[in-house]
Amino acid sequence: MARKQAKKISAAQQRTGYAILVLLGLISVWLLVQQARFNPALLESLQVTSMVGQLAAGAGQAATAAFIPEVPGFQPLGPPQSHGPENLSDKIDGKAELYLAAGFQEMSCRSFRLESPAGAYLEVFIYDMGTPTNAYAVFSSQRRPGALSLALTANAYATPNALFFTQGSFYVEMVVDRAVEDLPGALAAFTTALLARMPPAAATATLADLFPAEGLAADSVRLNASDAFGLQGFDAVYTGEYILKDGRATAFLAERPSPTEAQAEAQRYRDFLVSFGYRERESPEVLPDGTVLALDTQFDVIMVLDNRVLGVHDAPSWEAALELVARLRQAISGKP
Repeated sequence: MARKQAKKISAAQQRTGYAILVLLGLISVWLLVQQARFNPALLESLQVTSMVGQLAAGAGQAATAAFIPEVPGFQPLGPPQSHGPENLSDKIDGKAELYLAAGFQEMSCRSFRLESPAGAYLEVFIYDMGTPTNAYAVFSSQRRPGALSLALTANAYATPNALFFTQGSFYVEMVVDRAVEDLPGALAAFTTALLARMPPAAATATLADLFPAEGLAADSVRLNASDAFGLQGFDAVYTGEYILKDGRATAFLAERPSPTEAQAEAQRYRDFLVSFGYRERESPEVLPDGTVLALDTQFDVIMVLDNRVLGVHDAPSWEAALELVARLRQAISGKP
C-alpha cells in the first residue's frame, strides 16, 4: 500500500501562522500591563463584597466584628474576619484547643496600620467565650509573668508589644508587630472606642477571690479550663502559686454542682496521684477532714468543703502543705 505524502505548507501559510503567534504575544503583554494597573479600589470592593457574603452566611458567628472600631490614626488594612469553632485553627493554629476547651463561641479580628509609631501594624482579636468565667480561663492561662497590670478592665495587662484583657464574656488581644514605648498610651484611643462598643461588664465575685493573699505570687491565679494537673476531666480548677518559707506550692480550688460530686472528684484525684506512686499518710489531728499524700519530698493535700474540692499540690514539706491548706480552708469557710 502506497504511503500518503504530507501536504507541503506554502510560504503564505507560514507567514499567516507567524502573524497569529505575534498577535497572541502582543495580547499577553497587554493583559499583563492591564493587570499591573488593576484598580485597588475595585479589589477592595471585591474583598468587601466577599466578606459581606461571609458575614451574611454566618451572621450568628460574626457579632464580635461589630465591636471593632475605626479610629483616626489607625488605618484599616481590610475588613474584619470572623471564625467559629469549626475554623478557629485556620487563624490561630496551635492554640485553638485552649479556646475550644474553655467554651469558645466565635472570634473576629482586623488589622490596622498605625500613624504612631509610624509603620507599625496592629492586629485586634475579640473572642466571645460565652461566659465571664470562660473568658477569665483563657486570659489567666496565657498571662505573662511579670507583665504590667492595667486598670483598663477587671482583668488586664500589657507586654512591650501587646494588650490583653477581658470584658464580661469577651477576651481581647491587641498585638503590635514591635515593642512600643508606653503601648497602653499609644493604643488608648482605640481601646477606649473598643470598650465603648462592647457590653458593660457586671462586677461578680469568683473563686479566684477566695485565695488568701499572704504568700500568693503576683498574678499567679489561673483558671484551668480542662485537665488540671494532667488529670483528664479535672476541669474548671482554679490554682494559685504560693511562696513559702521552704519553697513553693500550688493551692487549688474547684466547685462542683453538689457535695456528692465534689466527694467523687476528690476521690478520683486521690486515685490519680496514687497511680503515680503517691502514698497516703495519716492526717494529723489538725487536719482530720483532709487526705495527705506524699511522693518522696512532695506533699499533696485534698479536702472537700460542701460542694468544693480544695487542697495543695507539690508542697515542699509536710508542714508547708498543712499550713497552706489550713489557710485556704479558713479563707473559704471562715473557720480556723
